[in-house]
Amino acid sequence: MIDERKREIIFPVRVVKEFGNIQNAESLLAEKDLQIGLSEPDCIILENDSSGEMSGILLDFGRELNASVRILTHLTFTAEPANVHITCGESVSEAVSQIGDKNATNDHAIRDTDYMLPSYSDITLNETGFRFVCIRLKGKNAKLSIKSVVAVAAYRDIPYIGSFSCSNDMLNKIYNTAAYTCHLCLQNFIWDGIKRDRLVWVGDMHPEMLTVKSVFGNIPLMAETLSFIRNATPLPGWMNFYPTYSLWWLIIVRDWYFYTGEEKFLNENKEYILSLTKQVIDTVNEDGTDNLKIYFLDWPTNETEAGIQGSRALLVLALEAAAQLAEFCNENELSAKCKSKAAILRRSEWNMNTAKQTLAVTALAKCCNAEEAAEKILEGGAKGFSTFMSYYLLKTASKKDMAETLDVLEEYYGAMLNLGATSFWEDFNIEWAKNASPIDREPFNNESDVHGDNGAFCYKGFRHSLCHGWASAPTAFLAEEVLGINILSKGCKKIEIKPNLGNLSWAKGEYPTPLGVVTVSCVKKQDGSIKTDWTAPDGIEVICD
Repeated sequence: MIDERKREIIFPVRVVKEFGNIQNAESLLAEKDLQIGLSEPDCIILENDSSGEMSGILLDFGRELNASVRILTHLTFTAEPANVHITCGESVSEAVSQIGDKNATNDHAIRDTDYMLPSYSDITLNETGFRFVCIRLKGKNAKLSIKSVVAVAAYRDIPYIGSFSCSNDMLNKIYNTAAYTCHLCLQNFIWDGIKRDRLVWVGDMHPEMLTVKSVFGNIPLMAETLSFIRNATPLPGWMNFYPTYSLWWLIIVRDWYFYTGEEKFLNENKEYILSLTKQVIDTVNEDGTDNLKIYFLDWPTNETEAGIQGSRALLVLALEAAAQLAEFCNENELSAKCKSKAAILRRSEWNMNTAKQTLAVTALAKCCNAEEAAEKILEGGAKGFSTFMSYYLLKTASKKDMAETLDVLEEYYGAMLNLGATSFWEDFNIEWAKNASPIDREPFNNESDVHGDNGAFCYKGFRHSLCHGWASAPTAFLAEEVLGINILSKGCKKIEIKPNLGNLSWAKGEYPTPLGVVTVSCVKKQDGSIKTDWTAPDGIEVICD
């Protein structure tokens, strides 16, 4: 088996902080030949006195990376290796923490540990997600010279085919950062995050799938990942042990097949699709109750009435997806059963005074008044938003007021960028931004530590991932709702282009399809109407008013 990922050497761009007795720290920023020689005149020197107080250095690599730390050591000045403590962090605060501080952990990948560095050595450590690296020399009267500290970034060498730009530069930065966030998570398979949750959590993957088809196009990794989780989950088991995650798998498979139109993909999954569909049908009783037993929409609504309603609305969406898949498989009777069970669920009572993300899913499932749901979602701006559910929140809200929706998108994701984010986070509460320090420095005076002082559920403090693929969905939202690209037939053979600029004066972009790239450029005229120009490859029928 071959690791298809590319490796790239990244040199640090900034010395954030020096500890103790340090000489020539800036030498680590210089790009050098990565080969140790007997004479190395341009090294950093770390030296401890008899007190044993650790000297050290904190480096910034400029952006979030999925990488390993590589250290080229010149001399330890003794016959023994030097003992160093190395901490990788997605924020400065995390990089200077110790295990246990504000829930700092080594979960899924080692980010904090001791290493031995011999003289004339070139050592590459484990792979994890980080931007900052802190190296401290341990021991009394210890001395160490290091030629270079670099990051060995591992990533899929795939082109960014899709693009988006508009009259609002913050939205442009949001799109590009979201695309990069997803790209970092396209590793052995499609991961949830690169520091923690380096796993295939299929219930979290729908937003990543949306980004993949909007930015990277029809990459084999998507089908490979869906096959992996399918093979890892013999029926009647539920994927990742959650019924809702199997529901998401059906939705993802439907959306990906409709996008690619690949019969081979459908046929490879056909038996599992049909069996899982029958299992899902059996969860809905004729009186509108269900047998899901475990309701999980997202962490903020977990074990609440909002989580139950959201899971039931997701069940409606999954039954709709399963109905379409059954039709594609020429199983019309099974498709009709799916539609019947979805109709039964829709006749249930649906609470409109609930969490925003629950309202979004409920509206998309056509279980409530969409305009009323949009009003409640936009109330209070970004308050109550979550990164995982952002696509569904924005999509629902935009049907009522695109200008206000774009303001909320800028408020929410822009706040992360203003706090120094170079990738988007596992979760973000807009309240965290108040009096918070950015992630690229330690807090001043009475500032809060936006990374270490926040989080909830399984992502408290430094365990919180600052690069999570599910947070990348603004890419799909901007392509689908602002540029107005809507796929009308499988394989993208027929698409609609219906831009909605909201408060933007212009927008343009590219959208990858299996048949080639579609381009859209739209400008708002003085009378408020939109002039739209587009190009599409042969084989694609375009509807554009």
